[in-house]
Amino acid sequence: MRGKSLSLVLVLALLGLFLFVLPAQADAVPAVSFVKTGGSVTGGFPYTLSMKAKKPLDQDLDIPVLIQETGETVTVRIPAGAKEGSAEIATQVVEKTTTWNLKAAESADYSIQTNKFTLKVTPLPQAEFYTSVSFGYAGKTSTINIKFKNPNNVHRGSTFQLRDQEGNVLDERTWNSGEGLHGFQVKVTPEIASRRVFSVWMGDYKVNEKDGYGAFTDLSKKAVRFVETDQPYVAVTLDCGWYGDQMPLVLPILEENNAKATFFMTGFFLRTFTKEAIAARDAGHEIGNHTNLHPKMAAQKKKINRMSQLVTPNKNAKELLGVTPRVFRPPYGDYDKEVMALSRAEGMEIIIWTVDSHDWDRSYDYDKIWKRVTKEIKPGYIILFHLNGTHTPAILKELIPYIQNDLGLKCVTVSELLASGGMELPPLVDSDASDAFADDSPDQDVIPAGAQEG
Repeated sequence: MRGKSLSLVLVLALLGLFLFVLPAQADAVPAVSFVKTGGSVTGGFPYTLSMKAKKPLDQDLDIPVLIQETGETVTVRIPAGAKEGSAEIATQVVEKTTTWNLKAAESADYSIQTNKFTLKVTPLPQAEFYTSVSFGYAGKTSTINIKFKNPNNVHRGSTFQLRDQEGNVLDERTWNSGEGLHGFQVKVTPEIASRRVFSVWMGDYKVNEKDGYGAFTDLSKKAVRFVETDQPYVAVTLDCGWYGDQMPLVLPILEENNAKATFFMTGFFLRTFTKEAIAARDAGHEIGNHTNLHPKMAAQKKKINRMSQLVTPNKNAKELLGVTPRVFRPPYGDYDKEVMALSRAEGMEIIIWTVDSHDWDRSYDYDKIWKRVTKEIKPGYIILFHLNGTHTPAILKELIPYIQNDLGLKCVTVSELLASGGMELPPLVDSDASDAFADDSPDQDVIPAGAQEG
């Protein structure tokens, strides 16, 4: 009986030892699994694949994972003392969404609990600017809005940069969804107060097709009506809107007196009276921009219409005369802060006037015009005439000698007058971003009924 009792005790002891050792042996082979069963990544960017164990490991564990579609293997390492490890999967840019199926290799070193992972590799997001033109003013923050054509391809944690034509990063944003509008915030400084050509980048990839256009300016710099100068300079300016028949009368007067003037020409004038425009250029006079079809600029509500009015004459001047206008006169002197920003973005300063001759007013005879323009003329003055104005050639025939001989002043171009006062013109930006706004419609060269200078 005693022997049987000893045998029973021995059996129970061995059974307890077996039950104690069994879990220890089971724990010696860690159970691992994918942290998630699937994920998404933008093609061209790496994806971080993560795996986990039930508890921290005693030693490093390497788990080979096969990408069935590519035949490549990546190795996920869970370090000693950790429960999770990861590895980066490289991807390529794709034209359409591609699915990769991943499977961890079997091994005696571990057991696999979750052995399937699906990775979706999606095309790059396609961004587009919400408005054709954006404005910004020094000292303020400007919002540049974009939207995505394929919003589902913007994954959680996607980071985008707004850059300008010089490669400067103006803002960086991380978004979790591509739905709706997304705004970059740009602090406008005097250093970037000029034309900005925007592009959107995701890492090393540009993700917009058509660049954005930004007109940034410093509103503390006012439009020019008068120039503080220590030189005996004045500027005679002639607006050229709809008619060019008096150019052969005006140019000889300027030449006889060795005087230079600035001719503000519309796009219509440049295209219709190209010969007269070339003659003015060849005589050494300055060619300025006077819009395309002479509208009141502040009344143009659509940004694209304002752009067209500014860009088209510059394009005409470059193509027909080989010159780039650096000064702009809005018809009727009508402008607002957006027009100012657009003008400067195109490399032109807004030029108004100190003295209006009123030669556009048919109620003014020769004597009234003469009295008006000669009442007071001082260095830095800008005098407004119109090429097709009433009595303009006759007034200039007497006025130019009066200014230069009697008053001892010199008639110079507007740009020369600005330079004498230490005023710099807005920078020219080497970019064709504004070309898309030029108006090439075939019916634009018809003089509208009631067209007048102003």
